This record gives sequence, C-alpha cells and structure tokens, in this order.
Amino acid sequence: MTSVSDKSIKDRKEEAKQASYSLTPPFPKEFLIDITSHCNHACLFCSNPRMANKTAMDPTLVLRLLREGYEAGARQIGLYATGEPFLAKRLPEFVSEAKAIGYDYVYITTNGAGATPARAKAVIDAGLDSIKFSMHGATRESYRHVHGKDDFDRVMANLKWIADYRKESGRTFKIYVTMVQTAVTVDEVKALHQLVKPYIDEWDPHLLTNSCGTMPENNEIGIIEANNIRGRGHKGVCFQPFSSFTITPEGYLSGCVLDYHKALVVADLNETSLVEAWHNATYQDWRRRHLEGRTEGSICDNCINNTDRPYTPLLPTYFDPPVKPPRR
Repeated sequence: MTSVSDKSIKDRKEEAKQASYSLTPPFPKEFLIDITSHCNHACLFCSNPRMANKTAMDPTLVLRLLREGYEAGARQIGLYATGEPFLAKRLPEFVSEAKAIGYDYVYITTNGAGATPARAKAVIDAGLDSIKFSMHGATRESYRHVHGKDDFDRVMANLKWIADYRKESGRTFKIYVTMVQTAVTVDEVKALHQLVKPYIDEWDPHLLTNSCGTMPENNEIGIIEANNIRGRGHKGVCFQPFSSFTITPEGYLSGCVLDYHKALVVADLNETSLVEAWHNATYQDWRRRHLEGRTEGSICDNCINNTDRPYTPLLPTYFDPPVKPPRR
C-alpha cells in the first residue's frame, strides 16, 4: 500500500475529490489548522491583506484539536491556511505533537521568506513530512511586484538550504513549489520551474482564481478560466463541503481553506467538538445547497461562477467583512 508521503500531489488532489457527497459524510482523513492568519507578504491575488482581526491560535487549542481530529479518524494535517506558518513561534512543537499523536502526514505551505536554516531545521527535525513553497515570479522584479516584498533571493536561498539539508540529514520529507500565474508572470512559469527544479520533488503550478470568491478583482490581473475552483479544475459539485475543513485561528470551523473573511464558518469549536460540528445542522444545510445547486446568495456562488454578487455568511456572527488593503 502506497504511503501518503509517496503519493504525488496530483494523486492526493484526486483523492480529495473522491468524497462521500452526502449530508453526513464520514469524518475526513485530512484537515487544516490555520495556526496564524498573520502574513509577512501581500500577494496581489490573495485576500489576506484584506483580512480584519488577524490573530494566532492559542497553543492549547491547537493541541486539543490535533488530538480530537486524530481520535475522530483524521491521519493527515496541514498547519496553515490563510497565513504564514513560520510566523507561529511554536510551529516545531505543533509538528512534533502531531507526529507523536500518530498523524501519518504533517505538512505546510509557506512563502519561504521565514524558512531560514534555523527555523526550517527545527520544523523538519520535528517530523515534517512535506513543505511547499509558494513563489509567484521568476525574477526579483516580478516576484516583488506580486508578493509585495523583495524576498526572491532570500526565498531561493532558503529553498536551496532545505534541499541540501535533506541530503545531508538523510530525512525523507518532500519539497514542493507552487506558482499562481498572473498577467505579470504568465510568461515566467517555465523559467521559475527551471530555477527550482534542482531542489524539489514536484512542481505544482496553478491558474489564477478569484480566491474562492473573495477576490473578484483578480479578473483585472489575469484570466480566470471557468470551472477553475481553487485551481483544481472541478466541475459540478465542489468537494470542499464533503471531504475536509479548515479551523480558523479563532477556533471556528470553516468549510473552505480560503475562507479569509469567515463567510463559511459553521461552528465555534470553543463551544463544541469537532465531531459534533462536522455533522451539525448548519453544515448539513450548506452541503444540501451544494448538492441541489442552490448556492445563490453565498460566497460559494461567487467562487463557482466567478461573480461579485452580494452574499450572506452562513453564520453572520462570525463574519469579518473585508477591509481596504494597504497601498502597494
């Protein structure tokens, strides 16, 4: 039987879509804990700069959710979502605890600027199974334009160090790089691939999206193709409500990894358990709307149809409306 670590990114994405499309699907094998919503970059296509009330998750809550998720049947855990995981000082501890609990696959996605040798080594030595760098330009100039920070050389150096450390240490974690192509970088996809190819296991480029409905203005910086939900080429019913979830730094369970403004929060895990939240009435109703094609009036409708229509959060109490991003 192939282990999770040996599966390709493409295979893992395909597995994610093989969900049980019912109102009460089995508890997912994989979910995300957004340990911090703070980020040290401000990418053009990302809604993070528009987030209000950024925060980090209480470490006690992180450890509780790791245990609950494993006991419920999860075996894969991502420690990131809307923010930069290397801004969480206790990231190595969270990785170590997840592996001690028994998770088969613990992973992060990072912009790489904070993945310095000292920080990266601590996380890798804690048992990390894969690290994916998000890099969205093949030159220092285009990278700075998209990321809002002049960190291209630093990130390349960090990526190379991690690859060298893997060779020296004999550790078997995976290294990936992903790129979202915009109008600025559409001609740089091959160039960036060639730059990072010596240091990575897989290359994972993505077409531009509207960031699950949160960034309609992305249509101004590139072409968004139909059925390009989260860049995975989905058609028909989105897999998200049925196969996974993300926990925000506040401890809210959201049905989407890119729920920057908490429009898809279905439960407060400070008040209920993961298992109870997974099958609660709000979650079931949201799934029903997807199955019946009644997503109008939700952020999901804007994601699916690449529109910018008014929407109502699933639980308005937890909604954080987008704020005007800082000037670039």
